Amino acid sequence: MLMQLAIFGLGRMGMQIAKRLHNNGFDVLAWNRSEGPRKDFENFVHSTGSGSSSGKAFAEIPTLIEQMSENPRVFWLMLPHETVSDFLKDHLNQFLKPGDIVIDGGNSFYKDSIARAELYKASGIYFYDCGTSGGVWGFANGFGLMIGGDKQQWPKIEPIFKTLSSGESYGLVGNSGAGHFVKMVHNGIEYGMMEAIAEGFGVLEASHFNLDLKQVSNIYRQKGTVISSWLMDLTSIVFEKEDIASTKGEIAATGEGEWTINAAKELGIDVRVIEDSLRVRKESNDPKTWQKFSNKLVALLRKQFGGHGVESNK
Repeated sequence: MLMQLAIFGLGRMGMQIAKRLHNNGFDVLAWNRSEGPRKDFENFVHSTGSGSSSGKAFAEIPTLIEQMSENPRVFWLMLPHETVSDFLKDHLNQFLKPGDIVIDGGNSFYKDSIARAELYKASGIYFYDCGTSGGVWGFANGFGLMIGGDKQQWPKIEPIFKTLSSGESYGLVGNSGAGHFVKMVHNGIEYGMMEAIAEGFGVLEASHFNLDLKQVSNIYRQKGTVISSWLMDLTSIVFEKEDIASTKGEIAATGEGEWTINAAKELGIDVRVIEDSLRVRKESNDPKTWQKFSNKLVALLRKQFGGHGVESNK
């Protein structure tokens, strides 16, 4: 069983991944540009009292590389998609050697992942693209992991994904690029589902029945309903804990929804629900929409599952 890997990027998701792997016996060597997350990870490791993992976090990549002893060496990237190319070119590629395995666990564009895999293949390096779902709840609940890459090397790294998953929520879904493609579509579906939930509650809120939306969301989330889901669970949490009235209804769009729409157009597939949900997000940049109830709810759902920031409208 593989016991050691390096993680680059200790943001919201990267930190959850590093902690879950450490708690399950992996020797996690981590790098992060800023000092705060490095200290947070090392403090977590010390608090667990586990001797199975060194759990070190480094400021300098060469120092981290010197500590790596496994064969093959495994490098997991958890970085914003727009920074991956520069990070590889400027910081990691110079240290890679034949047999190494690079995993991109962020939300990179699938065509970029295909190109990276081909480039590394020529040097005998294996590249896997991993779509990662689960947000800030992944440490406790496990992640959903959609992986693309080489079948032959898969058994060497499968224990990583099995450990990070909730049990069965992982798999090698296809060749290079397939993992990020499947996650891209997952996020497009997510756009549509959240918008449908938020619009439905917008109708409920506007009705003359003076409904207790916390009560309604609790009913909707139960096993006996057709629309029960984790998103509905999070909706119930929003009504229980969040100040919806003072929330600014501005919703960020990080790119995956639009990528899904563009891919659908290339394939000749109608995705009008996802298109409409993206249009709503773009329109939410207009201050005239910030009091829209459904926009506030989508913004708060994103906060719940992904730790995304929201602003006050006061």
